[in-house]
Formats: sequence, structure tokens, C-alpha cells
Amino acid sequence: MRVLVVLALLAFLTAGCGNAALRSPDASGGLLARHDLRGGSYVVGGGPTTELRLLCQITIAAVQAASGEATDECGKDGGVDVHAPAERTDVDTGWASLRTLGPDGIPDPDGVPADPAPDLATIRAADAARGIVWLPPTAFTDTDVVVARTPGPISALGGALCVAPGNGAAALIDAYRLAPPVVVPDVNAVLADVATGRCPAGLVPGSSGRIPALGLAVRDDDRRVLDDGPPGSRGYAPVLRAGVLAAHPALADALGDVTTRLDGPAMRAMTREVEVDGRDPRDVARRWLSAQGLIAAG
Repeated sequence: MRVLVVLALLAFLTAGCGNAALRSPDASGGLLARHDLRGGSYVVGGGPTTELRLLCQITIAAVQAASGEATDECGKDGGVDVHAPAERTDVDTGWASLRTLGPDGIPDPDGVPADPAPDLATIRAADAARGIVWLPPTAFTDTDVVVARTPGPISALGGALCVAPGNGAAALIDAYRLAPPVVVPDVNAVLADVATGRCPAGLVPGSSGRIPALGLAVRDDDRRVLDDGPPGSRGYAPVLRAGVLAAHPALADALGDVTTRLDGPAMRAMTREVEVDGRDPRDVARRWLSAQGLIAAG
């Protein structure tokens, strides 16, 4: 009888404390396992955007799959924290959107695009003197895109383009000889109006998860207005303290396996899962890595 009472009490306590899902084990296996980060320990920052939080979780899983240790600080802005003095933050690696970099290489905390866009080579040289390293950026360039309900080239569009206030549509309107744009309250309104047919097309951020959620198509920029301009570096790039990379140079190769695979459809799909479907960025990142064969499934 006493044993039964103890077991019942343990079951009650477990039920009372166990509402949170058990944390999945560290990532392992896959193509990333060929890189040797044994003995390496990294504090990884992310945020404030969904894209940066996903990239933070991708980095953590990549480090673990390569037999390193990673500490999750995805609530912090990795690009900002890496530039801060070591005594003020423990973050030693993260990501930054190259569109938002100031001339000092520090991302704008509110995600405001820089004007003019910075040159990564110049920033990389200046930061090298400060003990900060920039790795090559993602295949996804993080530019705005034109969306519509059907695929095809932008040049085949008819009607006016819907845009949010403060948009950079002037060059696009001029190059494609489009009608004056229709300005709506925000990007969400642009997407909604295109989806419902009130606008034939709209200009929105290329990483928006609502593009696939609403069944919209990214139109082909056949005159290379958005893809080729404005000049400057674009995409997302890993940024880390030089000592971290010097201790384990294989980290650059591991992250290179990631950046070369991160294209527009991948970023939009993962962002959709987080922002539209309400999924955890950690789980979304690992599902994508597994689908790419970079980590083992499960």
C-alpha cells in the first residue's frame, strides 16, 4: 500500500509540473557532422525579427550536429551584441540583415534599411581591425518582391501596384512603366488587397511568410530592377568574434553549408510556419535542416 501511495504522489507531481513539452535532444548527424567542432562552445544571438530568430536556431543546430556546444540567446540581437564589448554581453556569434547595416557595421535595432546600402567589403575590412569577422551571406538576397495571384513576369502586369508608405517603388514604377502606385496602410494591407483582388499586384518584403500562406506568387523581375538594385550588400550574413572562428575554423564551413541553401522560398516557408502557423522557430529550423540532409531526421 505504501508503495502505491508513493507512485500515485509521483504521478501527481509529474502531471502538475509537466505541462511544458520535453525539449528535443541536440541535433546530430547529417552532412554537418563532417565538420569537427568538438571542444567549441558558442553563445548564439538572434532576433529581433522572425528571420533572425530562425537563423539563430539553425546555427545552434548546425553547431550541435558538428559536435560543438551552443547556448541559445536567440532573444538577443546577434549582430548588435557581437559588436558590443565582451564585458557587456556573452554573445559571440549571430546574424545580421545586410540591408540594415549602418556604416559602422552595426545593424539598425528597428530593422530600418540603410540609405545608401552599405558595402560589405568595406565593413568587413573595418571590423577585422576590431576583431569581428563577417562570413559570406545567404543565397537569399532579402530584397522586396512583387507578388500577384498568378506567376509570370512583372512586365506582363496590368493595373496599378499597391505599396505601403515609405516604399522604394519609384525605380520599379519607372522601369516597368507602371501606373502610379496605390498607397495602402501597411504591408499586411498590400498582401490582403492582392489576395482578394483589390490590387493586381503589390510590393512586399521578400521573406514574408504570408506570401505562401495566401497562395500568392512572386513575379519574375525580368528587368532586374529589384534583384540588381539598389547597389550594396544584401541578404543575411553570420557575424562573429574573430577569436571564436580562429579556435575552430570549421565553423565557417559549417555555416557555409547553410547559407548556400537559404534561398527565398526556404525563408518564406519557414517564416510562414512561425508567423502564420504559430510553430516554434527551433522546430521549424530543425525540420528545414533535416529536409536538406544537413542534420539527421528526428
